[in-house]
Amino acid sequence: MEEMTKIPLSQYPKTSQFLKLKPDPLIPSIKEALNLHQSSNQQETEKLFNKPRTLKSGAYQFTRPESRPEYKHLLSSPNALEFLSLPQDSPEDSYYKSIVSGEKFHYDDKIWPYAQAYAGFQFGQFAGQLGDGRVTNLFTLITPNQGNQELQLKGSGKTAFSRFADGKAVLRSSIREFIISESLSGIGIPSTRALSISLLPKTKAQRERAEVCAVVSRFAKSWIRIGTFDLYRWRQDRQGLRELCDYIIEDILDELPVFQKGEFVKDQYKDITEGSDEEDLEGLIEITDSTRYDQMYRAIVRLNAKLVAYWQSYGFLNGVLNTDNTSILGLSIDFGPFSFMDKFNPNFTPNHDDVQLRYSFANQPSIIWWNLTRLGESLVELLGAGPDLVDDEFFIEKGIKKQQEEQTIKRVSSIIQLASVEYKHVFMENYNSIMTQRIGLKTVEQGDNDLIAQLLDLISKTKVDFNKFFINLQNSTDLNDTSIYLTPELQNRLSNPKDKIDQELNDELNSLLSEFIENYKKRLGSTTHKERYSIASKVNPLFTPRNWQLEEVIESMYDDNEDISKLQKLLKMSSNPYDPLKWGDELKDLENHWLDDEGETMTQCSCSS
Repeated sequence: MEEMTKIPLSQYPKTSQFLKLKPDPLIPSIKEALNLHQSSNQQETEKLFNKPRTLKSGAYQFTRPESRPEYKHLLSSPNALEFLSLPQDSPEDSYYKSIVSGEKFHYDDKIWPYAQAYAGFQFGQFAGQLGDGRVTNLFTLITPNQGNQELQLKGSGKTAFSRFADGKAVLRSSIREFIISESLSGIGIPSTRALSISLLPKTKAQRERAEVCAVVSRFAKSWIRIGTFDLYRWRQDRQGLRELCDYIIEDILDELPVFQKGEFVKDQYKDITEGSDEEDLEGLIEITDSTRYDQMYRAIVRLNAKLVAYWQSYGFLNGVLNTDNTSILGLSIDFGPFSFMDKFNPNFTPNHDDVQLRYSFANQPSIIWWNLTRLGESLVELLGAGPDLVDDEFFIEKGIKKQQEEQTIKRVSSIIQLASVEYKHVFMENYNSIMTQRIGLKTVEQGDNDLIAQLLDLISKTKVDFNKFFINLQNSTDLNDTSIYLTPELQNRLSNPKDKIDQELNDELNSLLSEFIENYKKRLGSTTHKERYSIASKVNPLFTPRNWQLEEVIESMYDDNEDISKLQKLLKMSSNPYDPLKWGDELKDLENHWLDDEGETMTQCSCSS
């Protein structure tokens, strides 16, 4: 009966909501795109669809997936199919396979594939126009239960935004993105989703070596990034920026509960502001009558604060947190040299090009706020205008008058500063909530932040596996058992100290350990092991995919891409991290290997993909 509610992709209601914004003027309409597609002048067609160029205006460029000699569907995510109400046997459907691989594309009088335009600050420096250099946005799925979801293909060929790249994605990076998208979603971390991965057997890309290519179909409620705002700021396109904001407010944020209204004042979050420097809050205007653009900015700030709280709670590192990799919806997006942290090290970065540790684990919260500050700067006129000016005809056309500049700057500065307080509050509120649950505490109480800090200090020194530690803690009935907190190697070393260094380390760790256990037991009070386990097991994933496991699967696929059994196993374990009954009965030795063995830890990757 339930299967009857599923909708085959060929019959799915579709639209293309992003096309409400203005296109690249060189291909100004779907009609023109269709004429190009059908033209006998292939040189002109490829020039406008696939040749890199800088757009003078427009939010996107009409394009189409580049044709490849061969396509082979490898795997679709059952959880993603379920989320979209697509049949589980969709991979057997020829229409589905041809669409999600890029072999064919859907179009009608309101839908045509496109590539989004955006800019971005990369490693702190403005990089100009970037955009979807190897992505084709297909259409928006009007889902029965999950709102609108925009489906796109990554690795589908060159666009106007490809710059010096080839528009391809290699199998290696495609497997990584496919798995991590579904892993994060399975854990509960906000993320874009991966629907399928398709091999392009006869298409190669030159990276460190020649590698076979693939296409990942992925979806999200929106793919707009902070870098999208950077683009309009760079162009000095006042009207385009306003249209973008209105589209986000009306079509993207309208159904999100975090789109809150009301006062925005200095003492709204007393627990945070009381610890702030008075100088930081001096001269602020209290925003008691906010505009829709103020609310949009706050919503984006809050969503990203919540996202970073999840990252920090689970030891996830994106690796490249540029503004073009920062979603307005607070979604993990655009996965390159990402990693789950094996051992707790705040200074770890999975990106070997990040020599200054800009995107290290410890810096993720501040970097996302840096990106959100750039967003505030892009919105300076709209945030600074206030309710009296924001819909004024002169302001809409010409912007701020000279005599209004001082008040405008003061207002936008106040909003950004107040938003920074809100960002910290939302981050800490969510971080403390997740972390206390991870150690089996039902509520957050004063002092829990100190307890968590003690714990992190301890495991940073004992070098136990970060996520496995929480599993061992929740499973143990004896909180004094040192095997929870120490690796076997460290236990052996400390039980038989060979020199003064070992003895000093032993003394330090014993002190940290006894202090944490004492404070933890006191905080637990009368909470039983059963109660603690019930709380913790809901938020502690039994499996998180590590780089060494991904590499094993990638190597197996390069050896024999006909055998997808290891890829299937990794997807099952990654996308169902709380329920081992969904991991299947096959490849149990491999499952145990991934669960029990350590492999190479704290590895780094390049941005090459």
